[in-house]
Amino acid sequence: MALLDENIVKQLKGFFDKITEDIKIISFLSESDKSKELDSFLNEVADISDSIKYESYMFGSNNKLEELYGIKRETAFTIVKNNEKTGINFFGIPGGHEFNSFVLAILNLAGLGKKLDTDKADEIKSINKPLDIEVFVSLSCTHCPDVVQALDSIALYNDNITVSMIDSGIYPEEAKSKDIQAVPTVFINDKLASIGAKTFDELLEIAKNS
Repeated sequence: MALLDENIVKQLKGFFDKITEDIKIISFLSESDKSKELDSFLNEVADISDSIKYESYMFGSNNKLEELYGIKRETAFTIVKNNEKTGINFFGIPGGHEFNSFVLAILNLAGLGKKLDTDKADEIKSINKPLDIEVFVSLSCTHCPDVVQALDSIALYNDNITVSMIDSGIYPEEAKSKDIQAVPTVFINDKLASIGAKTFDELLEIAKNS
């Protein structure tokens, strides 16, 4: 059964057919039902346009790639541009409110999204240390996409930064061990950095000071 309805496919085709960059989605899966659902979802996305390629691996079968892209869990994927790491990862299926985060990540990587002003871009580029940013979300959360999208746009301008959207519902044991009681919850380099809605400027300041 198709996960994307015809209207969404038509809209996405209009956007994706404008892409001139080489965009590839690489997934890391298991035999779980959620992984199979993610695989079906990403295959449907790649079928929309020749501009987007898709390949999949079983989690644990390619440690080199997993280390390169920062993939620490199964049922995950990263987006690659021109065969280069982008630092934008998704753990879980980006449905619900996070579907827009996923689409915007692709469009921004392809240069079709909104660009940051020069001052903001320079501020992001000045961050000179590795930041592993993890955003725990729920797909019904209305504040989460703004945080995910803001942090994704920060990663876009700095190769030191990796941003991962993590669906707490797919990884309940991890969410429990991290005592996540509200979303979005942001960890930077495994340290709690932010809880709740934040503006782009607030998130940039948090990243700079981490």
